[in-house]
Amino acid sequence: EFWNYLLREDLPGYILSTIHFAVFGCGDSRFKLFNAPSKRLYRRLLQLGANSINERGIGDASNENGHYQTLYPWIEDLKKNLEEKGLVGSAHDVQSVPNYSIEFLDNADLSNADSSVRNNKNGDIFEVIKNDRITPSDYFRDTRRVDLKNSNNLSYNPGDIIDIIPVNIKSEVAEAITKLHWEELADKPFTIKANGNTELSEDWKSTQTLRKLLENSLDIFGIPNLKMARSLFSILKNKLSDTEKTKISDIESYIKNCVNDKKSILDVLCEFPTKDLKIEEIIEIIPVIKARSYSIASSRKVSGDNIIELIIGINDYTTANNEQRFGIATKWISTLKPTEKVYGEVKEGVMKFSSFAEQPVIMICTGTGIASIRSCLQERVSQGQKENYLFFGFRNTNSDDYFIDELKKYANEGNVELYLAASRDQAEKVYVNHKLEENSKLVYELISQKNAHIIVSGNINTLPSSVKTALRDIYMKEGNYSLDQATKAIQDLEDKEVYQEECY
Repeated sequence: EFWNYLLREDLPGYILSTIHFAVFGCGDSRFKLFNAPSKRLYRRLLQLGANSINERGIGDASNENGHYQTLYPWIEDLKKNLEEKGLVGSAHDVQSVPNYSIEFLDNADLSNADSSVRNNKNGDIFEVIKNDRITPSDYFRDTRRVDLKNSNNLSYNPGDIIDIIPVNIKSEVAEAITKLHWEELADKPFTIKANGNTELSEDWKSTQTLRKLLENSLDIFGIPNLKMARSLFSILKNKLSDTEKTKISDIESYIKNCVNDKKSILDVLCEFPTKDLKIEEIIEIIPVIKARSYSIASSRKVSGDNIIELIIGINDYTTANNEQRFGIATKWISTLKPTEKVYGEVKEGVMKFSSFAEQPVIMICTGTGIASIRSCLQERVSQGQKENYLFFGFRNTNSDDYFIDELKKYANEGNVELYLAASRDQAEKVYVNHKLEENSKLVYELISQKNAHIIVSGNINTLPSSVKTALRDIYMKEGNYSLDQATKAIQDLEDKEVYQEECY
């Protein structure tokens, strides 16, 4: 309503002349229309006479430190400009108010409303009906087929996702509490009150303990970021030794090194005097665990109206100290057993299946990116659509060529043309872009003569750029386009959503 009001043509150009404003936009430069809403809002406010306090801030999630990389310098400029314009007193005179207050309880009921569910409430309850490893036991990558069942019929479409909020492993939380010497605080019950404009999440409105928060809500094993580091060092600034102060004198470089060394928030906390932190300070420092989004790998027309099928790679990595660790979410998911229950929220994905439901489709994916592609393919086959062209990349045949038996069955039935790129089966690596180039005439004719749509799903760091380069080269080879013309043609496909990506 606010935005629609601002767009009214009858508004005079001075209507906001008494208003001062600042705009900081958040986005991801890997996607088109990056930060467009903040740009439009900033420009429209100026058109209506509002006074800008600061230049428009641009946050980019693809930066090493995410939005915080540009947010903090922008905030410092904002403080300075507010003082210079006389809109506030000195920022040094402002006392920051903690976001939360704690009240300890003598006796408290710590029972969970539904202890049979393995994670915090978020959407609907699903029963785990399958959690099987689908890569060989001796293969370096552990990939899971996870099937979830809901008691009600679902209404998801191909390309949609499910958000699941993971929790931490209890034994690992117990070890963390011991490392940080928080045993005395760990099991004291308390209630949390939100201060100022801070909102209190539904899960935090019940009686808590520090142990319960660390198990269910606080991302203590997550990746450290600037916001977390600034909160930590602001709280500890009077307790740090000279050596510790030197270590964090350049906080951005410190966090960058922590990320490069694959340190966790727990690792960072262990480097500083955190033993005597108050619970409200701990809550201030450690961010909450965020939901993870997983592409649905099934169509309701095949799996049934109440079943969701997922394919999830278990994320493991090695730290600078040669310690093997696992991603928080996928490690937790790997522990789920059939009949256990989890909360999940089905959401609309970025891929718009309806836009190509009746058109020929070139499907390009790698690895677990097959999930949304399989969902679309199952749906199209069930609708009798046979002009499906799948370019599927993976490392090794019989190892991570996910759903290959099903895909070959579709191919034998004439429902899909299958082009496989097993990159490590031979000495010279072969990728999906090579398969596209090998079939350049087919690809060009499908796009230029049959109005085929293109959907791409896989690793955002490598797949989109290699596919666009291959398509550009195909336009130059088969359509005699110049480099500039071919580049513009691919951009036009993207602008018209003929070309769509679901990459991660």
